Amino acid sequence: MRKRHASRASLVSVIMLLFTMPFAPVSGAPSGSQTDEFQLDFFQIDGYHSTDLLHLNGTANMPLHAAQWRIHDHQTNPDSPPLLTGDYLSSVTPSGEQRWSWTLVVDVSQLNCTCVLTITQVDEHHSPRAHIYLYLGETDHRPILQQPLQSTYLLAGGDLEIDIVAITPSGALNDSVISFTVCEAPNAVCLKEPEPVRLNSTLTDKLHLHLNATTLTLDDGIWKITVVLSDRTLTASNSISYTLQLDRHAPVVVLTSSVQQSQASLAMVDESSVDAVIYEGEEVFFTAEVSDGYEGESEVLTWSKISPSGQVSTFSDASFITPASVTFLPVVAGEWSVVLLVRDSAGHLVRTTSAFTVTNAAPMAQVFLDGLQIQQDDVLVAPSGDSWVLNASQTTDTSNDVSSLRYQWYVDGTLIQSQGAVFESANINTTGSHELELVVVDDDGAESRLVFSLEIPQDQVSGSEGMLGGNYFTLGLVFIIGIAGFLLARMGSTEPETSLPKWQRKK
Repeated sequence: MRKRHASRASLVSVIMLLFTMPFAPVSGAPSGSQTDEFQLDFFQIDGYHSTDLLHLNGTANMPLHAAQWRIHDHQTNPDSPPLLTGDYLSSVTPSGEQRWSWTLVVDVSQLNCTCVLTITQVDEHHSPRAHIYLYLGETDHRPILQQPLQSTYLLAGGDLEIDIVAITPSGALNDSVISFTVCEAPNAVCLKEPEPVRLNSTLTDKLHLHLNATTLTLDDGIWKITVVLSDRTLTASNSISYTLQLDRHAPVVVLTSSVQQSQASLAMVDESSVDAVIYEGEEVFFTAEVSDGYEGESEVLTWSKISPSGQVSTFSDASFITPASVTFLPVVAGEWSVVLLVRDSAGHLVRTTSAFTVTNAAPMAQVFLDGLQIQQDDVLVAPSGDSWVLNASQTTDTSNDVSSLRYQWYVDGTLIQSQGAVFESANINTTGSHELELVVVDDDGAESRLVFSLEIPQDQVSGSEGMLGGNYFTLGLVFIIGIAGFLLARMGSTEPETSLPKWQRKK
């Protein structure tokens, strides 16, 4: 009997020794069967108590061949030296396809803390980890608040529910007290000292916050809310914080242009009006001022334009001066609209439209004869003895139309030339007084007319040989005039006739 008892005692000692010794990692499946996402589960729950021998176990989807464990005080920096550490788990055994069971047995009899144990699977690519919160020993036990799943929450309307895991040494949240502080923190840093605030919350198996956009007393803004839990012994937990973006109103958009007064818009209300008039080819600038009423706001601006034909198009990259300022050069006459859509980070949408009318500017016909500008109803005498040229190339129009102008030249009501800005003397082959008319037309059909008279002396006809070199009377007359001119020049009694035209206005 004694031998049997001794054998049993030895067997128990061996089993306990095996549990306390570090085991080399065991791999029950080839590495090719491992999943990419690390998953490790604890059979124990957060808040597990242990005073002497900590015994944890669970499952994983990897063989944990390089698993390390660390025990830290919950409220110390994770990078600070751990209270206990180890490079292996106590055991790892295959328990199914891509499933391994593990155990960890650690002597914690010297620890009194609110701690967190972390298991890290270390490999050359990444180091995934899992953790559990523990109460070790008999003292220094504090409540624990876990960080919410999200770091930032948005409340634009309606209700917002936030659940926060809370752990106490007793395992219950009865008689616990929640306190909140808040500060405006558009850049994650408080602009002022945090102030206490009352928020609608309940404690069951967790901390549940219920926020309503209508009843919440905070103004629109980006707020940092800090939470602390005190248990029935008035021991305070760690503090956790999250960001609440409160945005219940649409942004205010003011759209101004270089031809139109400011227009204020309300959410989804189009208050456009057509009261601005510009000419084709005249550059227009549009600038938007957007405000959501609090610091840290963000909006997305989308610009577009609607042509007189109803076609909607966006602005090219070259049109943007800044994201809130664009330039526009309309080249088609009619009613245009520039539309600005502003969407803020809360999803509010504001549409603002600036409408204006683009008017086609008629061309201004300008004709020059040997450097002299011809006015409406002028009477000119063509220069004697030389050919002449009427030049309308200095006719003015808007920049987008001037290159496409059409020139129509009429002589005594008959269309002589339908293109070209230059009209030469060879186009008229009869003497006497002629009425000339220039009609300049742009691509929109707008025109400008210039009417004047041109007197051509009898010897000035070009293009008709029978009227000049074909009769002796004309040759004799030219000879006599030439002799007379020569004698007058020698006597100094008269000044030589200039080659410039003589012209006068009709009375």
